[in-house]
Amino acid sequence: MKFTVFSSILIIALALLIQVTVADISELQFIKIKSPTNGQKIKAGEKVLIKYVMQPLVFKHTSNGYAKSLNITFHETNGNTEQVDTVCSKCSVKAKTNKYKAYSRHWTVPESLKAGNYSFEFTEDTQLRRGRMTITETVKVNVEN
Repeated sequence: MKFTVFSSILIIALALLIQVTVADISELQFIKIKSPTNGQKIKAGEKVLIKYVMQPLVFKHTSNGYAKSLNITFHETNGNTEQVDTVCSKCSVKAKTNKYKAYSRHWTVPESLKAGNYSFEFTEDTQLRRGRMTITETVKVNVEN
């Protein structure tokens, strides 16, 4: 009887831990996106600032891993998510040991785009202490003509 109560509590605790862990993975692990921002309005043909900040390799006195690669793509989100362009296939992800490192670049929105909803997808490949993980964060923007 005691074993079944203990095992039930353990299963519930593990389920809650997994749920919290999955909720934390909705954002990139070692990269913070500064620009573009969700809901930003951009015009076809204009340059957009792509800016992100790398977390230090040693953060809060612990090394949890590092970003191995970052890919940024631009997608149409009206109906089906069709990739329009590759913004950066192998963005720089070199981090410093104990300081944040910012990277920025400009990307020109294709002039032929119709007005509508689009998104930038940031895909980070990470190396953790005991494994690898790929995380995608989406930033939704509106293209105006």
